Amino acid sequence: MTLLLRWKALLFVLLFQNVVQAQEESLNKTESLDPIGDFIESVYSADWVTKNPDAIIAIKKCIKERITYVQVPLTADDKLPLLSSYPLMNRYNSAIVAIDYSAFDPSTFIPLTYNLPLFSNMKQAIRVDGTDYVIVIEPQSKDY
Repeated sequence: MTLLLRWKALLFVLLFQNVVQAQEESLNKTESLDPIGDFIESVYSADWVTKNPDAIIAIKKCIKERITYVQVPLTADDKLPLLSSYPLMNRYNSAIVAIDYSAFDPSTFIPLTYNLPLFSNMKQAIRVDGTDYVIVIEPQSKDY
């Protein structure tokens, strides 16, 4: 191979490597490896998260394993408590505000922003105001 061809090949490899590295850095900046951890930190603060590792494990387990969202048609005689009846968890982050209930999206909802009964021994069902969505929180098992 000629010297010029070797230089071109080396240049190509270096440019390709830079492109791949830039893409990886971009992904690392935009996608969190721990979105639930990010939710917890956004509600409670980084300092609280650092000081309460056992609580973080319990909250993550609750969100992953015991909270579901189901659609149940809203009726005039609905007796479920409304999400708006639960206070906001804004003790550590005063920027937390109530969601727009009419635009409720389970994939983006952060249940920690409300003081919900996450660690009850009874099954909980909470209606998202004016929608067909119900937040279901399964009871805490005895192994928590």
